[in-house]
Amino acid sequence: MNKVEIIPLGGIGEFGMNCMGIRCGDEMIVVDAGMGFPEETPYGVDISIPDFNFLEDYRDDLTALILTHGHEDHIGALPYFLKKFNLPVYSSRFTLALAEKRLDEHRMLDEVLLHRVKANDIIEIGNFKIEFIHASHSLIECFSLAIQTPIGTIIHTGDYKIDETPVIGKPYDLATLKKYGDAGVLALLGDSTNATVPGRTPSEQAVIPAFEEIFATAEGRIIVGTFSSSLHRLQVIFDLAQQFDKKVCVLGRSMQKNVEIAQEQGLLNIPHNTLVGLGESRALDDDQIVYIVTGSQGENRAALWNMATTTYKGLEIEKGDTVVLSARIIPGNERNISRLIGHLYKRGANIIEEKRRLVHVSGHASQEDIKIITETARPKFLIPIHGEYWMLFRHKEYVKNHVAGYSDANVLLIENGDVLEFDERGARVAAHNHLDNAFIDEESLAEIQYDIIRERKKLAYGGAITLVVKIDRKTNQLAGEPHIAFQGVANVNLANGFTAEARQSIAEAVAALKPAEIADRNGFQEKLRIHLKRFVQKETGTKPVIVTTVVEV
Repeated sequence: MNKVEIIPLGGIGEFGMNCMGIRCGDEMIVVDAGMGFPEETPYGVDISIPDFNFLEDYRDDLTALILTHGHEDHIGALPYFLKKFNLPVYSSRFTLALAEKRLDEHRMLDEVLLHRVKANDIIEIGNFKIEFIHASHSLIECFSLAIQTPIGTIIHTGDYKIDETPVIGKPYDLATLKKYGDAGVLALLGDSTNATVPGRTPSEQAVIPAFEEIFATAEGRIIVGTFSSSLHRLQVIFDLAQQFDKKVCVLGRSMQKNVEIAQEQGLLNIPHNTLVGLGESRALDDDQIVYIVTGSQGENRAALWNMATTTYKGLEIEKGDTVVLSARIIPGNERNISRLIGHLYKRGANIIEEKRRLVHVSGHASQEDIKIITETARPKFLIPIHGEYWMLFRHKEYVKNHVAGYSDANVLLIENGDVLEFDERGARVAAHNHLDNAFIDEESLAEIQYDIIRERKKLAYGGAITLVVKIDRKTNQLAGEPHIAFQGVANVNLANGFTAEARQSIAEAVAALKPAEIADRNGFQEKLRIHLKRFVQKETGTKPVIVTTVVEV
């Protein structure tokens, strides 16, 4: 019996790490390879990525990687995916330009086959026939996907909103989506990020009046912190700078790179003589310059944070500056942004954020947008994706209550690792796989597994003890006193004889063992670790990590 399987590796019940396998017969495509921002950042981790090892069982089936757009939560894990599975990659020219930048950082650019596609291009990959549908979003050149299979058509929305008046590019291509809706859609995989937000998501042009007022009234420098990928926002700022006879200086590596790429591709229209370098910006009067900077999420390595706390290439926030935070707060960044705002106020800046003025609009579909996309596609099944579980649930409830013909039977909630199976009989979760996210080390950028993070957590909470025991290789008896060192262990008073008591306890434990037990070095080492663990826990109530070494003399 023919069937199609949908297997999410990330992006379901969480923000970021968007990645989904779609399998038909013995062929599988993968949609997106995004990164996330884990809670484990205190343990040397910047980002998390999906468990790509899960796909090893499907290695022979994998045929292509499709990227819906260029945000980091959709392409950030691309190098790590391609290191394991070097598949051909399909996406728009701008998305691939961003991808090329990432691959070049990992010295992989010459090893990967990249295919540029345009809106309404159709490609055939084995059992799949895929049309790229233009989608409006906060980024540009984004796609929804119409994936035709022998079982039926699957629409993957990617990230989207229904924007009739985008600053750059065309509105969402509802006409093409309706063509598939008229022909019959098996399943719609729909973005749930704003499923709790009533009404329509405002157009990217909705921020223009607030920015016009800021440009007209600000007396000092204007510093705009926004996402480096928000090209609609950047175009608005460049246009207003020309209108108000101001110059623009772009700060921050990712911001500069994205502006450069978009300008080269003719996607960003920068008025003549508007863009200036850092040196030229210093010579201008304060009311003549606008800085566009990275760091709207309070990242402590970004330009805005450095300007607010120390200096960024000699620049710092000063009294009279107007700082515009033109970005949403990504969940988990609230504390960092609060600290950033505090530093900005200390410097005497006037701060404008989206709670006070309409200086940011979302790139995701609100409830009325969701209704439009669902009624246009008219899928047999709706599967909410992208967002925390309560958002997926609210997506389901909204559609059930506001779109005719939908009930629990055809709005399906799934989780990462589920295998959602479609065939002639209907849809069901046929299996569930446990997935452990992988993490990227801050220093080496190497992939590390969760067991290492777990060990780092133990070290952070309990500290560590190192135990070195010398054993006579001929007699298998203790040779000298055990050496014990404590690092970060609570309730240990080294001045009251605790170390001596611990050494004595270890010596007694060794004396109680038979020579054959000591000769088994691995077993002996583990017995020592367990004995010291119990002693320390009884005496201090703590559970440190214990590293035991046996040295033969």
